[in-house]
Amino acid sequence: MHHVMARGIEKRAIFKDDRDKAQFVSRIEKCAAETGVSIYAWALMPNHIHLLIRTRKMPLSKFMQKLLTGHANYFNKKYDRVGHLFQNRYKSILVQADIYLLKLVRYIHLNPLKAELVSDHEMLKKYPWTGHPGLIYPGYYPWQETDQVLNTFSGNKTNKIKQYAQFIVEPGETIYQDGRFDEGSFLLGANGLLSLEESEEDMRGYSQYQILGNYDFARKIYNEVNRRKKDHLRDREYEHESVAKILKYIEKKWGINKRALTSKGRTRSISRAREFVSYTLVNILGLSLVDSGRILNLSSQGVHAAADRFLPECDFDSEIHDILHDHSDT
Repeated sequence: MHHVMARGIEKRAIFKDDRDKAQFVSRIEKCAAETGVSIYAWALMPNHIHLLIRTRKMPLSKFMQKLLTGHANYFNKKYDRVGHLFQNRYKSILVQADIYLLKLVRYIHLNPLKAELVSDHEMLKKYPWTGHPGLIYPGYYPWQETDQVLNTFSGNKTNKIKQYAQFIVEPGETIYQDGRFDEGSFLLGANGLLSLEESEEDMRGYSQYQILGNYDFARKIYNEVNRRKKDHLRDREYEHESVAKILKYIEKKWGINKRALTSKGRTRSISRAREFVSYTLVNILGLSLVDSGRILNLSSQGVHAAADRFLPECDFDSEIHDILHDHSDT
C-alpha cells in the first residue's frame, strides 16, 4: 500500500475547473482498471493530489505514468500550454496498512476541510473531489475500494458507515501536524535503515525511499531488499525498458546511436540529444543523477547541467508519452 502525492510544477494549479477534476476522476477509474490497483482514499486539491493505493502485479510506476501523463496531455491541450504540469516525480510512501490504513484515509479525506474548500463535515460528505462520499454513500464511486476500510468497523454495513463518519469527525492524533503521513517514519538507503527522527546530517547518502510503519515493518522491508540482492522496490525492469525506448527514439530521430551519444562528441545534434535524454531520465523517469550519468557516460554534474539546458518544445509531453508507451520491440 502506498500513499502517493503529486504536485503541480512551481506549486501551480493542476485543475482550473470542475471539468478538469471530473476528467481526472474518470482517468483514475480507467487507469485503476488497466493496472489492477485498488484505490482506498484520494483527494484532488487545486495544485496537488493525494492517493492511497494498493498495487498488485503491476508496479506503481505504470499506474502513475498513465494517470499523470494522460492528465498533463489533456491539460496542456485544453489550455494551450507546453511543458511539464507536475513537479518532477511523484512522491510515494510504502504504508504499513494494519496501523495506518484508517489514519491515512482520514488524513487524505480531510484535506479539503483543512484547506477550507468546504466549510464543515456535512459539506465534505457531498464534496465530489475526494473518496469520502464513496465511503459514506455505497456505490457513489463503484471503482473505489471501500470494503477493507469499512470492515475495520463492526456491525452491518449501515452501522459501519456511521462509525466511519464518526471516526472522520473525531480529531484524532494531531492529524494535520503529523509529518509522518507525508514524509514517512523511515528511509531505506544504500547504507541501511534510518529513522527520520535522527538528525538530517545523518540522512546524507540515503535514497529517499520512504516507509510509514513501525520498526519491525521497516526492518522486514529492508531484509527483503537484502535477500533479493537488488532494490526491487524500484521498478528496474520498467526503467530499463524505458531507457531502451528513449535511446532507440534518439537514434531514429537524430541518427545518433548510444555509442555516439556517450562519446565526447560536441556537435550540436549530439549535445541536443544528450540534453533531451538527460532531462527525460531525471525529470520524467525519476532516475538519480548517478544512474543517469552511468547511462550517458557523464558525471552527475554533467547530467544536471545538460538537463538544465534542455527546454521542452511544443507537444513534448505527448512526444514522451508516445515513446514510453510504444509497445514495439526495443
